[in-house]
Amino acid sequence: MRLVKKSDARKKSNSPVCTVWEYPFALEHVGLATAHIDGRYPSEPGAKALNQACDHIYFVLSGSATVHCADGDFEIETGDALFLERNKWYWVEGRDLKVAVISTPDWTPEQHKTIY
Repeated sequence: MRLVKKSDARKKSNSPVCTVWEYPFALEHVGLATAHIDGRYPSEPGAKALNQACDHIYFVLSGSATVHCADGDFEIETGDALFLERNKWYWVEGRDLKVAVISTPDWTPEQHKTIY
């Protein structure tokens, strides 16, 4: 069993509209973070995010968003869960969106790309 306190989470600002708190469980097969997105992420016009090695599940804690991805556009709100498959691009229009992000395997910066 492992406990990671909120005070031990690593805060990262991915862009002016996206702040993430990573919970360092040090597990290779799964990762957990929370994110707050209020605006377009990635923030550059025409930019899309691409995770090459991990799948994500966004579980919406509060707020709402439109998630645009290779499979279509999805409206998400509190209580919804959205599966984002690896190697498929996406971008988010968050409206005070707070999500729990489960990654498998654990997310790393090296496998994440911004594409245009």
